[in-house]
Amino acid sequence: MNDLSITRRRADLDWLRVIAFGLLIWFHAAVVFLPSGIPMIQNAESSTALQVFVAFLHQFRLALLFLISGVGVRFAMKKRGTGEFVRERSKRLLIPLAVGILALVPPMVYLEKRFIGEIDVGIAAFYPAFFVNGVYPSGHLSWHHFWFLAYLFLFCMLGLPFFRHLTVRGGDRLIRHWTQRLTPGARLFLPIIPLALFEMALRWAFPGIPDLLHDWANFAQWFLIFVAGFMFASSEPLLDRTQALRYLSLTFGIATSGLLFLQFWDPAISGFTPLSDGRVTLPEYLWFCALRVANIWCWLLACLGWAGAWLQRPNRLLGYLNGAVYPLFCWHLPIILALAYLVVPLDWPVVAKYTAIVGGTMLTTFALYEAILRRVRWLRPLFGIR
Repeated sequence: MNDLSITRRRADLDWLRVIAFGLLIWFHAAVVFLPSGIPMIQNAESSTALQVFVAFLHQFRLALLFLISGVGVRFAMKKRGTGEFVRERSKRLLIPLAVGILALVPPMVYLEKRFIGEIDVGIAAFYPAFFVNGVYPSGHLSWHHFWFLAYLFLFCMLGLPFFRHLTVRGGDRLIRHWTQRLTPGARLFLPIIPLALFEMALRWAFPGIPDLLHDWANFAQWFLIFVAGFMFASSEPLLDRTQALRYLSLTFGIATSGLLFLQFWDPAISGFTPLSDGRVTLPEYLWFCALRVANIWCWLLACLGWAGAWLQRPNRLLGYLNGAVYPLFCWHLPIILALAYLVVPLDWPVVAKYTAIVGGTMLTTFALYEAILRRVRWLRPLFGIR
């Protein structure tokens, strides 16, 4: 064990985990009010404000989830050997992944397909077809948001040799080496360079479908950020340095977001693209990749820095919410789709529908967590709870 590692539980990291996963509700509920997107239950009237919200948050929300997950892996490996860690990760990631695909995703796809008028059978008749009627969205088979668990498991296994090296004797030298080089001045912004190089090399060929076949740009980026999370949790001076840089990180984050919206915002896709009339020059593409990656990294540093400055105090609420995060991840999208299926056809304004979906999802999620998972112990491993 190296003397730079975090030896106490940091409330700021727990709060950041809760906030990062909690934002999933607000994000996925907003997708219902975009002109197009997945899931396919969408309101007839779109919202420009929610379009901008989704586009802004989507740039770094998944990177933040993988960063926090890398932090969690560092803490998990402190208490476990290699074999025990692999068993623990397999149980906490692969079991909920299987449960999600078998039990939670089919009803979601069923509601989507019924909403767009593609099917008119009951759920019992639809369930067998989910597995044999092609791949979503043209077919039915999908893992929806549970792809995150598959990626996270692969990241844990791919990074295991390196992570194990850092947690045994000799690893402290490498951690100290990087701590000494990245803590002075504004050097914590230097990881933008390798991230940008991967982005430039891969994004043109792999625009980003999380299916492990056409997603190598995101896969490489998220894996590097996942490793960065592990490194931050291995060096308290490195993590604390983000607090000193928080104003600069926030300024750069706002600036790069502004440039993305000014130069590359495309309302038709509710996102950013370097394409101009179907064509893009090489300098434009390279600038877009560099700007996008800089935006992601600056917001990650800003989140770490401001959480460290404001959220250092633990309390009972944090402990409760931290325990509810995993079930929230598993259940939030099925609940959002069920509520959207009911709410979208109503003659309500967008703000009322969005509020009802967000509020209803929160209430339902915590009601299920409180009434079931906190009382039925054998169900807990199905949703990643020890």
